[in-house]
Amino acid sequence: MKKVVKLISLLLAMMVFVTGCNSDTDIKSKEEQTSKKTSEYINLTMLRATTINPILNTDKSVSYILDLVYDSLFEFDENYNIQPKLVESYSISSNNKKINITLKDNIKWHDGESLTARDVKYTYELIKKNKDSAYNSLVSNISGITVHGNKELTINFEDSYSFSLETLIFPIVSKSKLNGLKDDDLELAKNNLIGSGAYKIKTYEDRDYMILEPNKDYYDLNKDNNNKEVYVKMVPDSESQTEMVLSLDSDISKVTLGSISKFIDNDNFIINKYQGKDYDYVMFNYDNKYLKNLDMRKAISFAIDRNSIIRDAYSNRVKLSNFPLNSTSNYYDSDLKPLSYNTENAQNYLKKAVLSLSDIDSSQNNDVNSAEGINNTTNNIDSDNKDKTDSKNKTVSDDNNKDNTDTTSNANDKDNTSDNKNDEQEKRTFKDVKHSEVKEMLKDVTFKIIVNKNNTERVKAANIISNNLDEIGIKTEIKDLNEDEMKKALDEKDYDLALMGCELPAVSDATYVLNQLGYSDKKLDKYLKKLQNATSEDEVKKIYKNIQKYVKEKAIFISFGILDDYVVLNGRLKGNLNSNDFNVYSGINTIKMDE
Repeated sequence: MKKVVKLISLLLAMMVFVTGCNSDTDIKSKEEQTSKKTSEYINLTMLRATTINPILNTDKSVSYILDLVYDSLFEFDENYNIQPKLVESYSISSNNKKINITLKDNIKWHDGESLTARDVKYTYELIKKNKDSAYNSLVSNISGITVHGNKELTINFEDSYSFSLETLIFPIVSKSKLNGLKDDDLELAKNNLIGSGAYKIKTYEDRDYMILEPNKDYYDLNKDNNNKEVYVKMVPDSESQTEMVLSLDSDISKVTLGSISKFIDNDNFIINKYQGKDYDYVMFNYDNKYLKNLDMRKAISFAIDRNSIIRDAYSNRVKLSNFPLNSTSNYYDSDLKPLSYNTENAQNYLKKAVLSLSDIDSSQNNDVNSAEGINNTTNNIDSDNKDKTDSKNKTVSDDNNKDNTDTTSNANDKDNTSDNKNDEQEKRTFKDVKHSEVKEMLKDVTFKIIVNKNNTERVKAANIISNNLDEIGIKTEIKDLNEDEMKKALDEKDYDLALMGCELPAVSDATYVLNQLGYSDKKLDKYLKKLQNATSEDEVKKIYKNIQKYVKEKAIFISFGILDDYVVLNGRLKGNLNSNDFNVYSGINTIKMDE
């Protein structure tokens, strides 16, 4: 598992202008807006590029543009499900350590030469050589590529890994154009003007602009493709990208959550929303004996109103989900019902915690044994609150009772009294637990909630959680920390609940997030190991279904969901993009615009 965790860790490392007040200025401004709206181009922006070599570039805004020029073996669709791009067919070996690929026949570079398997091998070697490449982590598990003629190749992997196919999303570059160049020359624009994508670089002016024209020889060309050229203005920062869309100088741009309010209720713009890769959740500190207890975690989970958090803290800009996967992914179990907000269930689980924690204190049993024992012997709180009792709630055997009554010494009488009390405890269900007992259990409990004070959404969420827990009698204190303080608190386990966020890995592998939670469980480890070695999509789906169910049953963490990302379009454009975090402009070749 260490190799897998290292691999996933690497993969994770993979990301108003005031006008003048005189009438002449007003007229000029209107004329400029009109001209912009009838532009002959689709206007885009990117940050000023250090290089337009897609392998060496490290800026996301530049890579979004280069995705129009260069294609990859595979790509993610808008639902983050992997799809072939340059690949005609493929097969995966039974041990997940080899992928045989056949490329499509009619793929041409923009200069008319054919794209071959040798280009794929060269691209891999170039990425492997450049440790700072944004794609380096994606090829870390590749041990080599064997070429079989022009269109066939075999990719060999060092370790078996279920999601190896999803790592093959790096852009392919031309060996004939780049092979043999010195490192500095690899970065020069003049050596990186030839791709195989839907658009060709027609004009390039360093640090100023470039013009892309449709590739009329594109292998994936269809009747819906437009014939508009794309004008890409290079700007100094992301704020400039936003302002250029607002001023109608740019037609499409990714916009941050903090800037989206500028475009809402403005008829000049169309807002496309899609699930990004930023994931927010609550992590428990399993060093705390209360949080180590399953019943206490379930009480907290039922007490927290996640819908209220999404609405009031995140302004409905998060897709509520139960697991660190895109909710439209093939692997996400949308049929699994979560531990939803229910204060009655929360109170009942606090009563159960009185019993299970008492049992732990007396017998020193671990969390899994004691919590599961109580959970299996009392009411099915999660569903219908109807009594269901089993062995743990039965009386002790007659033989044990007989043994107790046969004792004659004073010491044995004391032991017998203690045993009788234990018997009474064994017979109790959570319905027998008084509210005063719950208060007694919680009287010295105050959960420390830590949150990054610079993240306003999570700060609001922390306050809602605090209020929710207060309603069921659990005291909390919120610590708003800066980034360094947050890291220190996490390292030193100086928290009880931590509001966290992370960028999900490039691949559909939730192992990295689950391994960060601090939950130790042999069954979960077994599931995760199976997940890494699954050999088919159906097998991955089945294992993921079991993992998601198990994570819910054990209330291992509290999921908020995946934050929405936004692309804003000028209202003159007609059609929809298929945006995702890897390719914001996916589908731009089908966009029409008013003439």
